[in-house]
Amino acid sequence: MKSLALVCTLVASSLAQTNRTDGPVTSVGGESWLNHLHRTFEETSMGKTGRLGPAIPAPGEETPDSQPQLAADSTKLTTTLHGADLYRMNCWGCHGESGLGAPPEINSVINPARAMSTKLVMERMKDRGMEISRTDASELANQSKAALLERLHKGGTDMPAFPYLSEPEVRAILSYLKQLAGVPGAEKQQTAINESRLRVGEQIVKSTCHICHNAVGPNPDPDQLFNGVIPPLNTLTMRTSLPNFERKVRSGAPILMGTPLSLCRGRMPVFYYLSAEEVSDAYLYLRLYPPVSTIPNSVMAFTEQKQVASKVLPVAFSVEGAKAFPLGNASDDLSMIVFQIVMATITGLLLAGGFWFTLREIRRLTALSHSRRKLVIVDTGVAQLEIRSASDKLQLVSQSEPPSRPNDDTHDQVASRDDNQAFHHDDFRRFESTWLTRWVEGEDEAA
Repeated sequence: MKSLALVCTLVASSLAQTNRTDGPVTSVGGESWLNHLHRTFEETSMGKTGRLGPAIPAPGEETPDSQPQLAADSTKLTTTLHGADLYRMNCWGCHGESGLGAPPEINSVINPARAMSTKLVMERMKDRGMEISRTDASELANQSKAALLERLHKGGTDMPAFPYLSEPEVRAILSYLKQLAGVPGAEKQQTAINESRLRVGEQIVKSTCHICHNAVGPNPDPDQLFNGVIPPLNTLTMRTSLPNFERKVRSGAPILMGTPLSLCRGRMPVFYYLSAEEVSDAYLYLRLYPPVSTIPNSVMAFTEQKQVASKVLPVAFSVEGAKAFPLGNASDDLSMIVFQIVMATITGLLLAGGFWFTLREIRRLTALSHSRRKLVIVDTGVAQLEIRSASDKLQLVSQSEPPSRPNDDTHDQVASRDDNQAFHHDDFRRFESTWLTRWVEGEDEAA
């Protein structure tokens, strides 16, 4: 009897045991996601909860402050998280509590989550009048799951990547997405994960704060704050205390900015869904892991793991893990910039040379065509002028003396005249402009 009770106790404890996923904690690095997309804070819905802090208090009115404190052994403490908690810390800031997002910029996660269910795929195809087998529906569901996993690991056009999430964390998020989308039986698939406090802070900072705040940079002055400059994360713990930080994140607080200095309502959204302990974890993480200018290579190496979907998908449709490549150092970046400048210069010179050569050929061919046309005109004009001159001479001779046939010497002299002396282009213009008149009057035999 005691042995049976012991076995039952062990089975119950194994069923209730949670997963442990203490992935490597790394510093946040690089520019904010909004800077990466070249968007201002006013042009996006990312990282916004729809709530702002309270209005500026009246003179003499004080706002009560909570006084959270960092425990001495906070780095050793752990907490139990479910898929709903991981979604709240990583996805809520953009997709919202219900997962509907903010179309068209931020898509809903409901339909992609429903597409992972074989049953819902069959029902949807049936509603559209198309029967589908369970095998085909299962394959479509696996494809949808693979696409969603790839989006989580690699990101998208607007969505940032989440390479720091471990396989158990991704599995828990997908299970909660199914529950959020109303997939039948999804509530039985929820799992719990033990996380360190630093790991919690890392996820909040990387998935929420880093959307708008650069990792490193100079601290803006009051005028820059008034003009919309967002402070970096590396100066946060130096310019504010934990109580003020917790109040700013969870409830909102006015700040001094502008010239002259005045107390203004801040633009930062209020992340009311984060607990005081979670905000303290984010503050602790920024203190122990100062932000860096680039993404650490250790994070990239950690993301080169197999995705959990490869274990559940059919052999014909397996999904490889998302592979990220580390960023180069400053010298590599400089070499790449110089190379791009040199290639752009060479390309510009080639284009300019081609344009100059084409223009020169067009001018040469145009001049050649003009010279040929002029030669034809001049030759024709000389012949007509010679004929007219001979006719006039015959008329003059007939008036003074009996007509006589011009001798051969005269004919040779007329034929051998120099073209420039016999005909000028101005004479031909006059001849050409009046030939129709002379022809109508019957005066021009040559015409």
